[in-house]
Amino acid sequence: MTFQRKIALGQAIFKYKMHDDMVDEINKIYNKESKNMIAHNDYLAGKIVEQKRIDDYLNDDIKEFFLKCFTEYLNEYSQMSYGIREVKLFNAWVNEMKENEYNPLHIHRGTSQLGLSSVLCLKSLSDYGKEYSTDKRPVNGALEFIANGGGTFYNNQYRTYLNPGDLFIFPYDMWHGVYPFNSTKEIRRTLSYNCDMIVWNT
Repeated sequence: MTFQRKIALGQAIFKYKMHDDMVDEINKIYNKESKNMIAHNDYLAGKIVEQKRIDDYLNDDIKEFFLKCFTEYLNEYSQMSYGIREVKLFNAWVNEMKENEYNPLHIHRGTSQLGLSSVLCLKSLSDYGKEYSTDKRPVNGALEFIANGGGTFYNNQYRTYLNPGDLFIFPYDMWHGVYPFNSTKEIRRTLSYNCDMIVWNT
């Protein structure tokens, strides 16, 4: 695991780089077991045909990697602990995004309203297709985050393209989505993992 950068939009996004061998392992698991995985579409915002739960198929090393990243994020904000007594992984799924599919702006929830989520790139595209108006500001297939808050000279928007191994960690209530792409039969494959923050009862 390599921590790459902290992206501050009022709320913060942490970017990591997962090692190639672990990315390859997750892809092998999905390629082998996807036909047996439970469809997760009813619980997700994505306008994507193939969205499947994968957490029951991930090994302990992969789960520990995600837990370490989530915990590192929380340690950065230990002064805002919110009375957290437990960090608990909750639901991982894979999105197999094909041309013209998309993920509208949405937030995440687990068994707790307080938590962190993630987007890990497993497969990216060599071509995102034609931009319908201008190529100067490409958005096809881009991941976009929109943080809470606002004001003069305040940047609450971050848009990026993903390469395999790119991992973003962010709060449950940060809005995010993925724009559609076109003119290709390639697949954009990502994995998301949620992590609940369980707090002490008051």
